[in-house]
Amino acid sequence: MAAPQTSGYLQSSDPTKPRSDAAVPFRDIVPSPDHPRIAGIADHDALSWCESRRQIEAPAWLINRLDATNLEKPYVGFTSDGKVREGLYRYADDEGAPTERVANKAEVFLQLLDEEQKKAVQFGDVRDDEFRLWSNPELYMNPGGLRLDTCRPEIQSAIHEILKASFSPQGYEKVLGCCLTNDFLGHLVNGKKVLNEHSYNFRLFGEPSLSSPWGYTFFGHHLCLAVVFDGKRMVIGPTFMGAEPDRIDEGPHAGLRLFRTEELESLKLMQNLPSELQEKATLSKGMDGKSLAADRWNPFDERHLGGARQDNRVVPYEGCPVKKFPKESQDQIIKLFLAFNEYYPESVLQHRLALFKKHLDETFFSWIGEFGDEDPYYYRIHSPVAFMELDFHCGIFLTNTTPARCHIHTVNRLPNRADYGRALIEQA
Repeated sequence: MAAPQTSGYLQSSDPTKPRSDAAVPFRDIVPSPDHPRIAGIADHDALSWCESRRQIEAPAWLINRLDATNLEKPYVGFTSDGKVREGLYRYADDEGAPTERVANKAEVFLQLLDEEQKKAVQFGDVRDDEFRLWSNPELYMNPGGLRLDTCRPEIQSAIHEILKASFSPQGYEKVLGCCLTNDFLGHLVNGKKVLNEHSYNFRLFGEPSLSSPWGYTFFGHHLCLAVVFDGKRMVIGPTFMGAEPDRIDEGPHAGLRLFRTEELESLKLMQNLPSELQEKATLSKGMDGKSLAADRWNPFDERHLGGARQDNRVVPYEGCPVKKFPKESQDQIIKLFLAFNEYYPESVLQHRLALFKKHLDETFFSWIGEFGDEDPYYYRIHSPVAFMELDFHCGIFLTNTTPARCHIHTVNRLPNRADYGRALIEQA
């Protein structure tokens, strides 16, 4: 079934983008209560909201695409040509992963649950297909695990203790920032039963262990994490992190703004490249479905290619080889890699960084859009061991009908079968 041309929520009066003179970029594109994007949301919970969206052709297309029946099987991995390149990942016996600390937090969490909750949250092996069953819209089409906003506060806190133990301090702050920004969106559209700080699912795979593979998924609107542990090693990925809007301007978390480095450093990088390299990196100046191939755009993913149900996608290397960049621009690529991967604990991050640098001469940088100070855009950093995307989007809840810098999606995948910790687990 062909992708729809719009999100299905548009009104003729919707603005194309926020006013450039707006004091807060998203404030003049917050929808009115009767706008079809949000009409009735105050009366819905996550499940009933999803059912209501099935009655609209475009979101119904998305719900169907993300349904569990459309999970790619068997799992192959994200590749550049359909063939998994072997021997890329060589994990050390001890990379300093905080496995024991996280396992202890998981045991505390399990002790808080009744038998029904334990049955709901505990799944099989991390290699099972259910581990790959995540999605990033607010649409709740594949229930399972524990939904945090239906749990008592002690359980919510225990799950966040698992997250906090897994990630670096700055990484956990980014994860929490996505949750808080989602809650702020719920406040803006009066939809707190659908969009809130705890509108996420948690699923535990395998038994918490210091020697055998196990892990968890945590996913919901604009935040999806797949985390695997195997001894003193760990893999985080794929991940999806986003925000609509990209900042909070009132209340106790006023001043929170997400993805500043990923946004501002990439724009500086592109603006400072020599013109011939800018041209080589640019895949398209236009960002809409009329400017891009049919398989490179839809009204929900827009330009990003590595989202949910893309586990076996083939994306060739495109754009400009990073080896052609000046040294300072190559350093900016490394800075962006660190920003995308800052959720790793420091010891593990250094292993990931060393692998990325090893393949820097095989890394490509690509761009879609213009690159003026206020322009929206898309970019991708792609190598045999990295696939990172940032994309500015039209509104789903906000009313802008062209991409704006206040709605951000970021995707981070591990090509050649390293997503979901598979290369780690399969390492001889």
